[in-house]
Formats: sequence, structure tokens, C-alpha cells
Amino acid sequence: MRSQTIKFLIVGVLNTIVGYIVYFLCLRSFDLNYMFSLLIAHTLGVVHSYLWNSKWTFKSGSHTYKNLVKFMGVYVCSFLINLLLLYIMVNYLRINPLFSQVVALFITTVVSFIGHKFWSFKTNKFQKWSVRHVDNK
Repeated sequence: MRSQTIKFLIVGVLNTIVGYIVYFLCLRSFDLNYMFSLLIAHTLGVVHSYLWNSKWTFKSGSHTYKNLVKFMGVYVCSFLINLLLLYIMVNYLRINPLFSQVVALFITTVVSFIGHKFWSFKTNKFQKWSVRHVDNK
């Protein structure tokens, strides 16, 4: 579990860098609305995250449609939380959208780790036993 957490954080840091650069460029270079910028950045981040987390962090052996739907479900929840936090911070608290996104990232990182660990990439006890049983032979 500890190495999984560290790997998730590494992927998350890379994902955050990629996503934040895209968010920044959308806001500053293309002058897009902060919510549309978030949508673009988040979409690219989901693809990046799925590839790294499924292959490296959680080493999910099965890449089924069901797993992808679960993964996307976690990110939809994470996105909606992020969107709500941004909306509140920018429109009601009058906090800069770039700084607001930094704050929201901390919360959504925790939400997505819990969702992926215990739902998207969860393995059942039989799968864990069978992998250990085969590895020990």
C-alpha cells in the first residue's frame, strides 16, 4: 500500500504539472474562460492518469470497459468537486482562478486516490490470493 501511495503521488504530481500547464495556457495564452480551461486540462489529465495509474501504480491486469467506466466515474466526481470549489472561490470569495485551482487540487487528489484505490482498481481477495499463489510457485 505504501509504494502504491508513493506511485500515485508521483503520477499525481506529473498529472498536476501537465494539467496546470494546460490550464494556465488556456487561461493566459488562449484567453479561455476558467471553467472551460478546467474542462480541457481535466480531460487531458484523465487520459494521462489512466495510462500511468492502470499500468504502473495499481498494475491493473485487466483493462476492461468496466474498469475504464469506473475510472471515469471517479474522475467525473473529482471534476465536479473541482468545478464547485473553483466556482465558489472565484465567484464568491473573489480568489484568483490560478490560485483557486491550486487549492482545489489538494482536495481532489485525496478524493481521486480513495476512489481509485477502493473502487476503480480494487482487486478482490481471490485475485490477490491467486497472484500470490502463482508468484510463490
